[in-house]
Amino acid sequence: MKLFKKTAAGAATLTLLAVAMTGCSTDSPSSAASTQEVTGAAQTALTTAYDGIGGKLSLDPVKPKDGINLYVVSCGEATPGCSTPAAGVAEAAKAIGWKATIADGKLSPEGFATAIRQSIAGGADVIVPIGISCGVAQAAFKEAKDAGITIIGGGGVDDCSPQLWGSARLWLQDYTPEKQWRAFGKLQADYLYGKTNGNVKAVVLNATGQPWGAWITEGFKEEIAALGGGKILDTIDVSDPEQADGSYLQKVTTALLKNPEANALAVPNDGWLVTGLAQAVVQSGKDKDLLVIGRGGDAAVLDMIRGGGSGVDATIGFATRWGSWGSVDTAARVLAGQAAAWIGEPMQAVDADHNMVDSGDYMGGTDFKSIYRAAWGK
Repeated sequence: MKLFKKTAAGAATLTLLAVAMTGCSTDSPSSAASTQEVTGAAQTALTTAYDGIGGKLSLDPVKPKDGINLYVVSCGEATPGCSTPAAGVAEAAKAIGWKATIADGKLSPEGFATAIRQSIAGGADVIVPIGISCGVAQAAFKEAKDAGITIIGGGGVDDCSPQLWGSARLWLQDYTPEKQWRAFGKLQADYLYGKTNGNVKAVVLNATGQPWGAWITEGFKEEIAALGGGKILDTIDVSDPEQADGSYLQKVTTALLKNPEANALAVPNDGWLVTGLAQAVVQSGKDKDLLVIGRGGDAAVLDMIRGGGSGVDATIGFATRWGSWGSVDTAARVLAGQAAAWIGEPMQAVDADHNMVDSGDYMGGTDFKSIYRAAWGK
């Protein structure tokens, strides 16, 4: 497993969490759920989470333009939730025959804008922003468009008015970008409802920096209500700067202290778990009481789930590299004057016993790279 550097604020919070919560644990809901039979609506929800959504890829041929200079604007290279898909876009761009450069957005709107302007100065023909929506860096995106650069979605949404991107990355034909993000929260809720036998009591972390964070949270809350069992005890807002410096861990500490009956923690980004949150849960002793679920399927988190006792039990795996290659495919089609294709990368619950890979990132079980290469004639 990779080791990650912790901030001073994060380290201090880990210590506080461990001291404050030692001895506060009750009988383990997660252990109880694992030893009793899960039936009825709970089993249906759990099966829904494991089955997931998407997973098919069929592409018409496209002839990529030559000599394209592509810049990937990563939301923040310090976290796998940004660096993994950014690396995937760079890999795909090289596979299609283009030059690729990664610019680090450093987990802040100012960093996003700086990275976009770095791309402009670097002579980009195409910019793919990873996990960044248009509205958080609208002025910089407009500068890029005015410079003749084609902007292609890499997980965020074009919420600027008027819109500035050449195309979003399309997922499934009956899913808008908002519905796609809500589906992550829905599957998290399905998993936790099933594993707690319909008695989920959740603390939910809400990423406030961009629209997709609220959509995940809303999808989670809507599904808990629809399932008709369990409840949400607390919702904790976390900004990009708080995530970057680790200061949000204090909020999590407080929420868990206030809600000792919590048996679930829903996390919107696997990167948070790797860079401090999972360790905080372990050091507190709450890993015995909480089912912790993330979103992403990055290799480091899958290692933690596979090994057990690491402060995370499951994630909603999303084939991010499949999507990354899809962003490059979308760019190729837009530049060739074709319509963007529906990419359909899968998302599904992954735990130690279901949908787990032997090593590396969650990839979705399909040789998507060969399908893309065939469509590109590579």
